[in-house]
Amino acid sequence: MYLNYLKLQPTMASLQDKIAIITGASSGIGEKTALLFAESKAKVVLASRTLENLEKVASLCRSKGLSKNDILVIPCDVTNDDNLKTLVDETVKKFGRIDVLVNNAGKGNMGNVMGTSEATLDETMNTNFKSSYNLSRLCVPHLIKTQGCIVNVSSVLGQRAGPHLSAYCIAKAALDMFTRLLALELAPQKVRVNSVNPGFIMTSFADNAGYTNDMQAKYLERLKVIQPLGGAGKPEDVAKAIRFLASDDASFTTGHLLFVDSGRHGAISS
Repeated sequence: MYLNYLKLQPTMASLQDKIAIITGASSGIGEKTALLFAESKAKVVLASRTLENLEKVASLCRSKGLSKNDILVIPCDVTNDDNLKTLVDETVKKFGRIDVLVNNAGKGNMGNVMGTSEATLDETMNTNFKSSYNLSRLCVPHLIKTQGCIVNVSSVLGQRAGPHLSAYCIAKAALDMFTRLLALELAPQKVRVNSVNPGFIMTSFADNAGYTNDMQAKYLERLKVIQPLGGAGKPEDVAKAIRFLASDDASFTTGHLLFVDSGRHGAISS
């Protein structure tokens, strides 16, 4: 009887035929999210600056069962307003609607407050916060029509200060408040807005942020303490959380910051 009941239940992801835009889709968390969405039979719009890498991810999505017509690849610099408008327009032109927006594109810069120039702060804010703000506003009219959802990819450092990544922390803190505010604004229209807040995840982020090999090795040892479940996470860990928040299984969840950080947000030491 119980097994028959399980067979009647929808898949965990419940994303079949949903139209999902994923920024920063060419590697790391964005790539793994695209692959999980493909496994769940969503139609994916892959956006990033690097066309060659996007094409590789598109090929991997096809290996998960999607057809060429289920995938749209759009080179996009998320800090460019014209690029964002093109991303939304081309998505609607091809698929007719938008159901899910995953604001994943981001970057980090090493430096404390006094060591971070205004130009670096602007660059970090533009990539990690303003791009999500602007793209969300472009997508909201379409998401209202579909009663869709937004998942922002933030960080535990949006809630826990990390002086060596000051601009990044500030930008992610802004993104967290934006998530909560937009969730309340759009709740009457049945549009959900949530975020995932990862701890340290093994991607190219550390290299791009300026961590040397020696710094990374020392930090990985420290992570065994400050991320209590043990060490660094994997992109798949975050992608699974994104898939959940984007799915109908999270239909009564909005304005939530989902920490995928091995308990780091609750640890005494950061």
